[in-house]
Amino acid sequence: MNNIDSKQMERNKRKLAFGRGVKKELQKWILERSNKTCQMCGWAAGDADPFNSSRPVRLTIGNILSKSAGGDDSPSNLRTICTNCSEGLRKARLLPKPGRIFLLTQIRRATTEDQKAVLHWLIKKFLSYA
Repeated sequence: MNNIDSKQMERNKRKLAFGRGVKKELQKWILERSNKTCQMCGWAAGDADPFNSSRPVRLTIGNILSKSAGGDDSPSNLRTICTNCSEGLRKARLLPKPGRIFLLTQIRRATTEDQKAVLHWLIKKFLSYA
């Protein structure tokens, strides 16, 4: 009877809709590319979790365009995302607008290319009014 139960359990195992094909090396590269910060909210790994101060922010790798919508596991479709953003908590409870010091800190954490993109955006935004 034990054999039957184990066979039934094997048949009832859930199957993933899509394979998890992101290799550890690629995950590490994605984390380094994003300076270990969430690409949605900007929190860094180890910062105090804004929704649960008893734990640190935890990061994971997520798809920009979901696999169900035709996305893949290519580096251009992957991003670092915190568990709060991944679970959709930011949609339910928005954080207050960030202050100047926080924004400057995030820009300093960004890659040089992203810092240049911020600079170009600011120049375009504010010089067009002059």
